[in-house]
Amino acid sequence: MSSKCEREEVLAKDIQEFLQAGNQILDSVSSAIDRNDYSTLHADVARAIKSVSVERRVNYSSQMGANTQRAAKVKPRIIPFFQKRISRYLGVPQMAFTGAIGSFIFMSFLGALITGSIGGIIGTGIITAGCAFGFFNGLKKYNLAKKYYQYGNILGEAEYFNIADLAKVAIKSDKEVLKDIKGMIKLGFLPRARLDATEKVCMVTDRAYEQYLGAEQDRIAREQRTAEQKKAEMEQLKARNAEYAKLPEEAITILEEGKEYITFVRDINDKIPDTEELSNKLYRLEEIMNRIFAQVKKDPSSADELHKLMSYYLPTTKKLLNAYVELDKEPEVGNNITQTKLEIDAAIDTINMAFENLLDSLFQDMAWDISSDISVMKTMMAQDGLTNDGQGISAQVMGMSAGAAAAQAQINTQGGAQAQTRPE
Repeated sequence: MSSKCEREEVLAKDIQEFLQAGNQILDSVSSAIDRNDYSTLHADVARAIKSVSVERRVNYSSQMGANTQRAAKVKPRIIPFFQKRISRYLGVPQMAFTGAIGSFIFMSFLGALITGSIGGIIGTGIITAGCAFGFFNGLKKYNLAKKYYQYGNILGEAEYFNIADLAKVAIKSDKEVLKDIKGMIKLGFLPRARLDATEKVCMVTDRAYEQYLGAEQDRIAREQRTAEQKKAEMEQLKARNAEYAKLPEEAITILEEGKEYITFVRDINDKIPDTEELSNKLYRLEEIMNRIFAQVKKDPSSADELHKLMSYYLPTTKKLLNAYVELDKEPEVGNNITQTKLEIDAAIDTINMAFENLLDSLFQDMAWDISSDISVMKTMMAQDGLTNDGQGISAQVMGMSAGAAAAQAQINTQGGAQAQTRPE
């Protein structure tokens, strides 16, 4: 509001000065007419005008100075693509020179053809070809110079660009734009420009190229990590196949889940101080579980006896141990936490005992088979007289055999006597 009032006051003052100057000029003219003396009229008019125009010149110059200062604050637009000042008529002198000489030599070449001069034909032909090459080379430079400014104006302040995006805006094919960029780099138009490995992105500045190198290193590192991970997975798969060779799918599933539970128990035990009694119980639990799953691996048929273990006992054990760890983090401010931890500790004893019984049951069939084999072997040894019990049985058998032999001999003797006394 105050600035508006000031402008109005200045405007009123200017109008007043103009009116005063006009009155002074009018008075000077009237005085000169009345006196019929015009010798001082020019000086009087100039003085009246000067009283107004001096102030206006000062104001105009101050306004120009302010405009200049504002213009100085506006930074010029920097286009990274324009790394060098390239003449828009680059190649034109070369085209003119080679074109003029080439035209003259070409006429000589035609003359040599007419006259049949072999040397003239060869010499003028080579020079004509050289001039044609120079002309088209100059034309190429001229076209590249035009495209240089065209592409730069399209890209603006971009420090890198996608070849496909530039081609789309310039209404050209990707292949043509890529060829142009390579030609500009080769001719030195873009001394700091570089293409990426796929030749799809062009970095115009060093900063953009450094960012690209950093991103490329990260990409290579990611690919290496991915390759190493895949290699490790393949090795694990090979080891798994070798470990579970010829095992049924059900046994393999149980063994894989068993490994996860064993790892879980070990991790939980690492979170519990070794000074607590529960830690020793978990060491025992891990040992029993290892033995159970080792037996499944040796005898896959025993996997049928572990359904309840896998579906209820182990998941419940996992739940209890997780609860113990969570409660162990809390301050023991009441009886509930302490009592619950004691109950879980006691439950682990029951779990260990139950798992030991389960492990023992896995060997029941083996125990029966072994008992049967021992019984059969003892019987055979006894029959062969290889044991104390077998020797008594052998003596009885031998006695019976001797009696039978004597009886048979007596029968044979009696038969011979009867044959001698039989009448002829």
